[in-house]
Order: sequence, then C-alpha cells, then structure tokens
Amino acid sequence: MLNDPYYRASQYPYQIPDRSYIMEDGTHRLVDHDQLLEGLEGRNPILAVGSNLSPQQLGRKFPGTGDSVIPVTKIHLRHFDSVYSTHFSSYGSIPATLFPVQGTEVSLFINWLNPAQESRMHTTEIASENYRFCRLNNIECTIDNGPTLDHLYVYLSSRGALSINGSPVPLSAIKAQDRRWAALDQMGIQDHARAAMAPDQNVDDFIHTNISNPDLRRQRTDLLNREAIDFTYNDVDVIES
Repeated sequence: MLNDPYYRASQYPYQIPDRSYIMEDGTHRLVDHDQLLEGLEGRNPILAVGSNLSPQQLGRKFPGTGDSVIPVTKIHLRHFDSVYSTHFSSYGSIPATLFPVQGTEVSLFINWLNPAQESRMHTTEIASENYRFCRLNNIECTIDNGPTLDHLYVYLSSRGALSINGSPVPLSAIKAQDRRWAALDQMGIQDHARAAMAPDQNVDDFIHTNISNPDLRRQRTDLLNREAIDFTYNDVDVIES
C-alpha cells in the first residue's frame, strides 16, 4: 500500500502492532509477551516515534536484501509524547517527533539497528535536514522483551513541534496514558493545515498538491514552522544533523 502516494501521505503512521516483533526479509512476526529477545548486542536502541513504528514502513526501508533482521521491542516511555512536526514530508504527510511532557506515558517501539542498518536509516531521516540524530539520556521506561535502558537514540525534528493554540498535537494513532493535549489523526492535522493555508481546497486536493509540487510543499512547511515549539529537555546530545 505504501506504493500508493495518497495512501502513504494520508494514512501515516500506518499499521502499528500491539506488541514487540521481529522484521526479517521485509515481513514481521510478533513476539510472545514473555520472550526475552536475544542478539541485541552490537545494535543501537533507536526510538521510533512515527512511521518507523510500523512494519509497513520498516519493510519499505529494509525490503529483505542483505542483513534484514531487525528486533523491534515495545517501550512505555514516561514523560514524553509523540506529536506532529512542523513540516510536510517529501511524500506529503505531516510526520511525528518526540516531545517532553511531564506525566504522560507513551507506547512506542525501539528499532534495534546494527551499524549498516543505522546508516541506511540515517539516509531516510537525516538527509532531508528535517531531523537530527540524538541521544536521549536519563529516561524512565519499561521495555517489553528487552533489557532495561537509561538512554535511547532518537531522530528529533530540527523544525520543532506543530502547535494549535500554543500546544503540541499528539498523534491519535499512537497510544498514551495521561495525555495532556487533544490528539488528531493524519487527516485531521492535514485538514487543520489546509484550512489555514488553502481554504478553497478540499483536504484530498491539498494532500495531492503537496505530493506533486515540491516548491509549494516547501512554502507550506515554512508556514507550519512559524508557530513551532522547540524541544526542551535537559539531557539530550545531538549526535548527527
């Protein structure tokens, strides 16, 4: 389905399993609740906060050629949420970024990547200059099927979080407890942007023009960015940008 440009833009962040899984040869299999995953040595724990949660997206990025095994463990991360970034992706979606919020616990996944896989992931995240690769320290979390961690790596938006009425906007497709702000799905956040930028268009036409017109997409990204909220967390190191 990710070969369909409209689906790829409008259905972000795609289908998300309810528990840990293993990617191999472009497909995935779920892990038993009590199965402790092995073979994580030599792999970095990279937090997925948007489409990298989904086997559909991982299967597109790692289609089964060469070293395609990726353990993916579910994590319950405290004092953060997954919110919309202030940019349109090259394929038309408004993607996600992590944001600190006291008291919220968000359910995400860790992609355990070896060096070659990490390099491949960098080309899909950092090359666009929309994200920075960072180390997040002193975290509080519970991890299913994996070891205890006090740090993670994560791609953080270099543009900040999208705001409505001064507050970030969580992704309704991603589960969280004690969420502070109202969440929207992809079509909801697209329609919010459409109403501000192209009120004479319907939301489908708005999405299609963002997909097909890179110059207009960049202009609209600049408009989104005007009310961005910066990521503010005391213990984060930028590794690569």
